[in-house]
Amino acid sequence: MVIGLAAIAILAVAFGVVWMQSAKYEPLTVGKVAPDFELPDVDEKKTLRLSDFRGKVVFLNFWATWCKPCREEMPSMEVLYKNFERDGFVVLAVSIDRVTTKKDIPPFVKSLGLTFPVLVDSWGQTDKRYKLMGVPETYIIDQQGILREKVIGPKDWTILDNLQTIAGLLKAGAKSAQGAPPAL
Repeated sequence: MVIGLAAIAILAVAFGVVWMQSAKYEPLTVGKVAPDFELPDVDEKKTLRLSDFRGKVVFLNFWATWCKPCREEMPSMEVLYKNFERDGFVVLAVSIDRVTTKKDIPPFVKSLGLTFPVLVDSWGQTDKRYKLMGVPETYIIDQQGILREKVIGPKDWTILDNLQTIAGLLKAGAKSAQGAPPAL
């Protein structure tokens, strides 16, 4: 009887520990607030926070220099940025290159002529917050900081079907700005 109760107690504790640990691996889901972070830019001249861009639609992309699909996706991200930047659209590209490959980021950015902000997370602080499964991964975040779309893998961001969420958020933002009372 005592052994049976001890076994049940041990199982209950083990189950509790596993259940508590599982939250670490629960994916970030659409409809939740995107976790804030603060990272240096590629030149290490300034740091940016995701929350700095509240009020704008944010295209948050995680990538690495060694990732071939990332290299293929980046030119379409640049086109997207250039076309919608004036509409309150921001692209933040977070490199997950570690300290050993960090030196490869500036030549990568230059070779592709990227003009959007490139941030560096060599210590992996965003990995845990976003529960990254790999690269590239893209998160589309609305003006209130809510995750509206999560894309695992590369996309051609110049194809109209791939832009529906972004276009809808920008359109909704433009409508609410038009309906806002004039500033005094």
